Amino acid sequence: MVSPTGRMGEASVDGNENSSHDDIASHFEGMDPTHLSAFFETPYALLPRGRNEVWVIVPRFVPFYLGHLERQTDSYNYFIVNKYVDWISPLPADVREKVGISPLFESAKVANGIVVFSSREERDRAQRRYGELVDGESGECSLHVRKGREFELIARIIDDGNLPFVPSPVESCDLRPPPRSIELRDYQQRAWETFLRTGMVGVYWPPSAGKTFFSLYSGERINGNKLVVVPSVTLREQWEERIRTYCRFPDEWKVHTYQYLTGRKGWIYGVGNTALTIFDEVHHLPATTFSRLATIKTTYRIGLSASPYREDGRTEYIFALTGFPIGLGWHDMISIGAVRSPDVTVYLYTSQHAKRQGLKSLVRTLTGRVLIFCDSLRKGQQLSQEFGVPFVHGGTADRMNVIRSHRMVICSRVGDEGLSLPTLDAVVEYDFLGGSRRQEAQRVGRVMHSSIEGVHIILMTDEELHRFERRLYALEEQGLSIRCLRGNGAGQSVSGE
Repeated sequence: MVSPTGRMGEASVDGNENSSHDDIASHFEGMDPTHLSAFFETPYALLPRGRNEVWVIVPRFVPFYLGHLERQTDSYNYFIVNKYVDWISPLPADVREKVGISPLFESAKVANGIVVFSSREERDRAQRRYGELVDGESGECSLHVRKGREFELIARIIDDGNLPFVPSPVESCDLRPPPRSIELRDYQQRAWETFLRTGMVGVYWPPSAGKTFFSLYSGERINGNKLVVVPSVTLREQWEERIRTYCRFPDEWKVHTYQYLTGRKGWIYGVGNTALTIFDEVHHLPATTFSRLATIKTTYRIGLSASPYREDGRTEYIFALTGFPIGLGWHDMISIGAVRSPDVTVYLYTSQHAKRQGLKSLVRTLTGRVLIFCDSLRKGQQLSQEFGVPFVHGGTADRMNVIRSHRMVICSRVGDEGLSLPTLDAVVEYDFLGGSRRQEAQRVGRVMHSSIEGVHIILMTDEELHRFERRLYALEEQGLSIRCLRGNGAGQSVSGE
């Protein structure tokens, strides 16, 4: 639990944590060294949570982060580890063995309206399990997929622990020479090689790790038309800008929001004859649109997300739409210098009025480029008038130009995902979507996109911390250091730092 006593972070808000190393060491007197040695070798406990899913319980003083941080106490972190974690970032062998992650079928592959299993017994079991999605035997070990139900079947098989994709390697006749404008890092090159072998990948890297540039490179290497599907107009503008800047054949690219494509007119327009389709921020798509987007006729596909989990529990949809998963944890990205680890500070206030005064002080003192997030349109308009800075929201025209042409901007949730500002100095969260972990992970990503050492500041009342503390788990599960300080109504710590 994050508390006003600073337990989550490096500093106390009341200055009372003055225990010396001797005081701490005294607690260990009389401990059995054999058990202590065993603890340091395996500093976590595993408890079953469901099929192929466990709790991993770790003392909070141990820098061990694995899986999805579900909850905390003052003493322990409770992570959930399951098949999705293992697909994105392979688990340590000992943890994987203890978790017992195992697919339901030895093999289950879906392609061209047929699902193929490893044996007749598995085929029969699948027919009983997926009866409404299949339409009779196709062969000794295979079944026909019911027309229009292929996406649902793939999602169900994924939920049962199998990746049912059949590789469709990129044909040599579809390839062009590499572009001179984009040079891949080593891990991006490995992802490209995986894409060449499979023709369909989901790229699940942290913010600023180069998902967009990997996709631009891929599009430049593939002959033919490209379609990019995005969740917002802001992202559409950013993609179009980068296509103009980095691509040799910009006329081959179309960028549309999923709202446009799943509308009646959009569904008719511009979808046929697509060589490559890229689904950006794929976790953001409404559950009802996945199956429709899966019907896009495309030779190859790429899905992108920094947080491939859905808060409605339908995570399998993300994998079903994209393909073979490619992951790399934040720790790995930071260790190789691909992303920066931001300084995260939570300022706590006793009331909304004190929080507003704290924001005023920050506006006066923060230097460089600053992005202030405010979900509420009413509050955003008020802050815009009070501080004399633009408020960018869903109704703002040419959003990217507005954001880039001002030192300080207030932004609604239209800036949550994919927004790349390489010279951003600070992100301030003033108003937010409750306990949404996904939003928090995306917003800290804005400052991780920066080429300079940025800071991430979150302003919360004590009540908001109590109600919405879960959103901060998205940061701590990635090993980011969070300081929790008491604001004094002037946006400053009173802890004596």
